[in-house]
Amino acid sequence: MGVINCQNSFQITYVPDIDTAQQMLREGLVKAIVLIPEGFDTSLSENSKVIITVTLDNTDPLSAASIGPEIVQASQQLSPLIQTPTVGGSMINVDLENLYRTFLYIEFMAPGTFVQSIMFVSIIAGGVQLVTDKERGIIEGYLVTPLKTYEIIIGILLAGVVKALISGIALFFLAILVVGVRPMSVFPTPDLIGIALTMFTLFLTSLGLIAMMTAYAVRFNSGDIYRVSSFPINLTLYYTSGAIYPLDGFPTWMKEFSVINPETYAVSALRLLMYSRVGFGAVAGDFAFLGEFTGLMVILSILVFRRGL
Repeated sequence: MGVINCQNSFQITYVPDIDTAQQMLREGLVKAIVLIPEGFDTSLSENSKVIITVTLDNTDPLSAASIGPEIVQASQQLSPLIQTPTVGGSMINVDLENLYRTFLYIEFMAPGTFVQSIMFVSIIAGGVQLVTDKERGIIEGYLVTPLKTYEIIIGILLAGVVKALISGIALFFLAILVVGVRPMSVFPTPDLIGIALTMFTLFLTSLGLIAMMTAYAVRFNSGDIYRVSSFPINLTLYYTSGAIYPLDGFPTWMKEFSVINPETYAVSALRLLMYSRVGFGAVAGDFAFLGEFTGLMVILSILVFRRGL
């Protein structure tokens, strides 16, 4: 008897019960649930048709569009290999169902777009503005005031965060009003905790990225050189963050880079909070990385600022 090997297409995780599987699906730990009914082997031996239910996480439409047909194809390949085939055709039927409402690809991209807008502001407010102030001698004016060095850099960072949050929140509402994005944290009934966690994610991402670009910009004396060198950084972070394509489909080197990419965790947290109505526990790992990254970048920007001016 032949064998259908799904390990070449999917990474399979076995769980003891359906409740655990559904929780993992909502938290984004798996992309689909394949429910094989009890007595599967017995039903096949008795020439009875069997229905396999596949529940898809359609907040990731690209993965859902791949998983469904692959499982249907595997079932079709399995039926002829069964030694006691039924006359009525395939003995295995696959019932595909989506976990959430109809989901548009533009909604999948929306969290990455918010992060991208924050990164643009970070490049300008965290770098271009700093280099311009150095060229004009404004930074030297700060240094003769009673302000301590770390107070100056914290002020610069917080000013940038305010600009980034205004940009990100404005884009959030535009996505709802113009594009038709429907975050489940807002529709049909607002989830205040989810909205608060979403805003906190935007804040943490803004502070971390602005601190990173500020630390990068301190040693530049030319705004033109900074601009030319910063946008490749922006594109590298964006395309490896999972903003436009699922991480599972990346080549190995991109997956390895995505692990240290802060935008990966920002996009993941925003996507879960916006569309899955998860609690803090589901995004705690994302917050932990963003918190460590932000703290490190703030300290680095202060140290570099002291030595670079």
